[in-house]
This record gives sequence, structure tokens and C-alpha cells, in this order.
Amino acid sequence: MNRIKVFLEQTIFTRQNNFKMIKKIFKVLKIVILILLALIAIGFLFEHISRVYYNSKRPQDSEFVEVEGRKIHYKKEGKGSCTIIFESGLGGDYLHWQEIQKKLSQKYTTISYDKAGILWSEPSENISLRRYADDLKQLLEKTKCPKPYILVGHSFGGITPRLFIKENTKDLAGIVFVDVSHPKQLEKSSEALKNSVQPPPKNFLSFLNEIGVIRILYSNVSFTTAVPEKHWFNQNVKTYFYRIFDGMMAELENDEKLMNEASRITNFGAVPLTIITAKYPDGVEGAKDKNLEKEYLSVHNALQVDLLNLSSHSKQIFAQKSGHYITLQQPDLICNEINKLAPN
Repeated sequence: MNRIKVFLEQTIFTRQNNFKMIKKIFKVLKIVILILLALIAIGFLFEHISRVYYNSKRPQDSEFVEVEGRKIHYKKEGKGSCTIIFESGLGGDYLHWQEIQKKLSQKYTTISYDKAGILWSEPSENISLRRYADDLKQLLEKTKCPKPYILVGHSFGGITPRLFIKENTKDLAGIVFVDVSHPKQLEKSSEALKNSVQPPPKNFLSFLNEIGVIRILYSNVSFTTAVPEKHWFNQNVKTYFYRIFDGMMAELENDEKLMNEASRITNFGAVPLTIITAKYPDGVEGAKDKNLEKEYLSVHNALQVDLLNLSSHSKQIFAQKSGHYITLQQPDLICNEINKLAPN
């Protein structure tokens, strides 16, 4: 009987201790959850107060035109007899071109703009080359940009203007593609390579964006190491990522569709075309797997050469000192090639 009594007492004691331990764990978890919720609330408040401030810096109404019931923001500078058109890459806004645009506007009319859903331009549900072409065509007409045009595209800006180029070859004095995407690059890449460049799920990124985590992240880490952390480009991404995010994700979610559409446009006729290809002297930014980096460069370089087939008057030059952001690292190289294409 004594043994049974001792056993029962020990069992009760153990259960009591376990119960106390569980209560302590739940108490700690409750405190952690409350702290986490408080941080989320503070982050949300911080982010949305920041947005109110930065939204107040919206450009003046004279920098907008209406296309299909949507406002498109643009920056037009210079008064030359031909127009340099700047086409940004995936999620890129008009500010990406500001240094190059300022320099070229001394001789030419120049225009940069925010594509639908990016920065100050209103979004569109229609994500297609048809819409990109119509938006650009109407923008140029409504802003009275003089012909001929020289179109300069960077990254995904080698995909989005393809239909516009096809339909307006007679108005184009030249094209400069700056380390642009190729419609076949996903098709030519392994699953491992494609997976390595996929961003986290949209809903997760959206949540982080809403509670200020993205702003805090880019306050401490550069968006790109191609330029210093305090460079205006990195600061611009930190400041306005919330106005870029939705449009960027819309393009990213439709990249295969857009590339398929672009793959059907394989001939720019005799429009002079310059392909500027990055040499990546410091490797591919963000690449951790050397085998995947090697594959990327192999696919990329082969497809850059293939782009020469788009025109009967094409040439390729290399940006020896640049990675993908030639626009930031060697802007003078781009300006020089544009000058060569401009009519006298």
C-alpha cells in the first residue's frame, strides 16, 4: 500500500509540475504573440505614415496623360528634332533613366515613363504586348514627341516594346537594347536555374510590404550592389517600393505570356539595332551556386548573340565594367551608342 501511495503521490506531483510548466510555456507564448502583434501594428503604422508623406510628392498634373481611362506618368525633357524613348525593365520606373536622360536631353527630345501599375502610373488588368504598344503609341502622340524615335530598352524592356517596334519601324531611327531579356530565356534555362531566381510568394511579400519590413530591409541592405548603398537608385527603391510592388508582380506573374507573345516578333527589318551586353566582371549579383551562375551566363550570352538576328543592321558591343545595371555603371557607353544612331 505504501508503494502505491508513493507512486500516486509522485504521479500527482509530476502532473502538477507538468501543468505548471505548460502554463509557463503558454504564458511566454502569449507574451511573445503580444509583442509580435505590437511590432506588426507599429510597423504597419510606420509604413502607412511614410506612404502618406511620399504620396504627397506626386508629380504635377502636367506630367500625366490619360490613356484608355488610365493616368500614365512621364518625364519629357529636351527639344531636339528626334525623340529618345526609355523603356524600363521589370518593375522599373522612369527615374531609372534620370542620369542618361538629363545628359541626352541637351541634344534630343527625351521621354521616360512609368508603365501601368508602376510608381505614379495607374494599373491595368490587361497585361499584354498589345497594351504596352498602345500605351506607348498614345503617350508619344499626346506628348507631341517628334519623330524619328530611338528606343532604348533595359532588361525586360527588351520584351515589352516588341510589338510597338514591329508596328512603327518606319518611325524608328534606331534601337539600343541594354542587357535585355530574350523571349526564349526561360525555355532555355533548367528548372534549377528558374527556381533559383523565383521570388518568395506574392502574399508573403505583400504582407512584409504592408508592415514596413521591406522599407526597413532596404534601409539596411542595398537593392543592388552595382552602386553604393546611398546611391539615389537604392534610395528610390527603398522609398517607393510600395508603389512599384503590384505592377512588378503583375509583370512577373505574366512573364511567360509576354515572352511567348514576344517570341512571335522576330524581325525589326532594317532598323539599326545595337545590343549592349554586360560582361559581369564580378559575377552575377546574388548568385550563390557557381554552377547555376555558369549556366545563366552561358544561356544569356548565347541569346544576346541571337538578338542580332532581329535586324539586318545590327551589332553587339560589350560593357566590360558592368553587371546587369549598365544603365547605372556605364551610362556614358549607352549615351555614345545612342549618339551614333541619332540622325544628323
